[in-house]
Amino acid sequence: MKVNLKKMLGLTALGMTLLSNTVPTWAGSAGAPGVSIQSNSTETTAYGSLTGARFSADGTQYIGCSINAAPYVYCYAQDSAGRFVGCVSYDAQLIGAVQTMTDSSSIRFDVKSGSSACTFLGIADKSYFLK
Repeated sequence: MKVNLKKMLGLTALGMTLLSNTVPTWAGSAGAPGVSIQSNSTETTAYGSLTGARFSADGTQYIGCSINAAPYVYCYAQDSAGRFVGCVSYDAQLIGAVQTMTDSSSIRFDVKSGSSACTFLGIADKSYFLK
């Protein structure tokens, strides 16, 4: 009886220890916007977070930018409705902005109507975009 009591107390202590070590608590708010493509008569704007596009329920969305050898940057996006937009820029500042992208980045780029040139590119890194 004494051995069983010691064993039960030991298991109880172990159980309490395991219960007191919970999963990490995450601070701050979180949200990962999916891809949005808006057009007017002068330009098209694409916006979204890499995480939001990756974990979207529809499996259609994507957004990103890549740097190619010339060097130039190519940004592209597709929303949940399947609308696609892309643009190209040889601007060294835009190329530098793309080099800062991480998995917690959101991207916004603008394309002038009737053109394939990026007229604006913004990269934002926020804990809000982490999943």
